[in-house]
Amino acid sequence: MQRVKVTFLAGVLAALPFLNAQAQGGGRSSAEAQLLAGLNQARAQGVVCPGLGRRPVAGPLSASVSHALAARTQAGYMSSSGRITHTGAGGSTPRIRAASTGVQAVSVTEIIYLGAGVGPQGVVRWWLNSPVHCSVLTDARYTHAGASAVQGSRGTAYVVVLSSRPR
Repeated sequence: MQRVKVTFLAGVLAALPFLNAQAQGGGRSSAEAQLLAGLNQARAQGVVCPGLGRRPVAGPLSASVSHALAARTQAGYMSSSGRITHTGAGGSTPRIRAASTGVQAVSVTEIIYLGAGVGPQGVVRWWLNSPVHCSVLTDARYTHAGASAVQGSRGTAYVVVLSSRPR
């Protein structure tokens, strides 16, 4: 358990220089803002998810700094490790990462993407063409979100952490 804590803390510390730059720059990067805008546009229109049919309109996701910090932790891990995974440094899970940044909600999930040559709009399209991702992104119970995009040797890691209303 001690190793998990140390490894998770190392992942968070690795993200600190970027987080400080983001805070000084007003928060979200352009890519992160585009991710949330694309998701909110799809939720507002209602979309057809492959294999699931038409999804109802869902309210907008409220941007959250705590969610973005959790997303930044996983995006940093994915970009440095080159792995596409929901398991983070030290075996952390999306719920653990979100709780470590102050997110307290009944439902917490994340969606991820790692690749080269695809921008935020392309990533949103990819997610909406995946039955599982599309279902999560259009689920009305998720009301808060934070996004992150981190460049690595295998491309850019895109992560969005979503949650239901706070407890």
